[in-house]
Amino acid sequence: MNLKKLLQSNDFGYYEKRLCLLLLLSAIPNAFPLLQSLVNNYVPPYRCDVSAIVENAKNETATGKIEIASDGQWNEHLLNLTIPLEENETGSFKRSSCTRYNVSLEYLQNLTEYSFMQPMNTINENDVIPCAKFHFEGTEASAVTEFGLVCDQAWQRPFFVSLYMLGMLFGVICGGIISDWFGRKLTFLLFTALQFIVSFATSFVTTPTLYGILVFLNGWSNLVNFGSAALLGFEFVPPIHRSFVYFVLGTGLGLGVTLLGPIMYFARNWRWFMGFAGLIGIPYIAYFWLIDESPLWLAAKGKDEELERVLRKVARINKQKQKSKEEIKKLLPSETDAPKSCFKAGLEIISNRVMMGRILIASLSWCVVSMSYYVIIFNINNLSGNRFVNVSISGAMEVLSHVLFYVIVDSFGRRKSYMITMTCCAVGIALTPLAAIWNNILVVVLSMIGLLTSDMGFAIIYVYHVEFFPTPTRQTVMGICSACARIGGIISPYILHAEENGKTVAPYLGMAAVILLSVASNVFLPETRDQPLPQNVEDALKMKGLSLTSLCSTDKSEERKEAKKSPPISNLHLSETNI
Repeated sequence: MNLKKLLQSNDFGYYEKRLCLLLLLSAIPNAFPLLQSLVNNYVPPYRCDVSAIVENAKNETATGKIEIASDGQWNEHLLNLTIPLEENETGSFKRSSCTRYNVSLEYLQNLTEYSFMQPMNTINENDVIPCAKFHFEGTEASAVTEFGLVCDQAWQRPFFVSLYMLGMLFGVICGGIISDWFGRKLTFLLFTALQFIVSFATSFVTTPTLYGILVFLNGWSNLVNFGSAALLGFEFVPPIHRSFVYFVLGTGLGLGVTLLGPIMYFARNWRWFMGFAGLIGIPYIAYFWLIDESPLWLAAKGKDEELERVLRKVARINKQKQKSKEEIKKLLPSETDAPKSCFKAGLEIISNRVMMGRILIASLSWCVVSMSYYVIIFNINNLSGNRFVNVSISGAMEVLSHVLFYVIVDSFGRRKSYMITMTCCAVGIALTPLAAIWNNILVVVLSMIGLLTSDMGFAIIYVYHVEFFPTPTRQTVMGICSACARIGGIISPYILHAEENGKTVAPYLGMAAVILLSVASNVFLPETRDQPLPQNVEDALKMKGLSLTSLCSTDKSEERKEAKKSPPISNLHLSETNI
């Protein structure tokens, strides 16, 4: 169904359109804590802080040649005395960022003018010591510059990013349980508030330990917030419109990334940025009155009075006849059958090689898509050109990716769409380190293509992989897949850390190979376009994966006609969606 038909659908009234708009707006600030590392982990050029040596020696040297420039930057002669040179990957030399010469004040006091003008050559080059303090260039302040997270402490940067992903993994595990216990609306409001409160509190931290704790909480709240928003939308709209709900949420997140560029430009201090990310939550207090609880959750919990109030509100806003409580309850699974079928289906999946194979293939796909996305997005600061412009461009790519996803996923099918987009992503990632040798602009272009395709891949598998698992175990299986995505996110900062240590080719080629392995394995998954959702393991096994030869065939009209003859699944199981 195209966008025009969707907006004109009787099942998608003014209330549902307003809800989608609210969900889009709620997703915009989710980008700020998600990508906080672009601000907090920013590493400007740096070297040893030799100010103590200079202050002690500038008025006592025999030659009187040591001077500090008026702008506070050390002149070339002073750097020759204190900072050794190191050979970089291209064969040229640059000053060391992590070591300095172990020069003494006595040595500086006995300099001649000639030796002072030349690079250090009278001290053994091996006589160097680690930097005790660092001098960072520029005016931007980040957690890196404040806590000295470079050189021997550089391991903390990827660790903090992994802590955020670990928080999201924790959200995957407990988010669905919290939502089922306390309701979609309350979970959404509580974790939205927690996200803003934690972001604001982060702007006041004074130690790396406390910063790490708040980063973990931010990842937890961000994931549960986004997932509960998706669940609200999925349960308010008919099943055929769920891809539109994900499109709306993804577009909101992309708009947030687009806005992140100018926000980073004006908030050059990481504390200002985190304070802004918290204070922006004040207008969202209105969501307490604007958002309603899911009718399906209310019906499942027997909250008849609140259910009737929500139904009256929806009918009034849509100017339609109010649905009865009985009609809503018909959408729910049988209370007596659901637990039994869930247990039986779980045993059948475990004992069935085909279903276990599908779980492994889907889990690998989620892991590599997440890893690819975060490796690219977290590397934005290292691309050539203006980093603020690059961030905004990446946001525009995310918006475009969800538009393309919404257009192609029903036109080309789920499987083909995933395989084409992720193949392009793998090629782009493999060529990135090679392009860096030829042209830095080409690196930016390949990175944006990789970001576009990996984001499309994420959207595709979010819709695709829920469609070939049976209803009773769908949430459990997708929870496993989502956990694998967080594992990919945890791995991603260490791939970037390997690049910083000079291993630029191997990590990217390895990523490309794993992505292509995922693409090839998806051949064995069934195409689910126009197929009814399987209600049990037997239904799921009837959905066949195609061979390599049949995949190349373009004539699928007969298959689609047969699929459309099957009646659509009208009942919406509460656990069909995943956080």
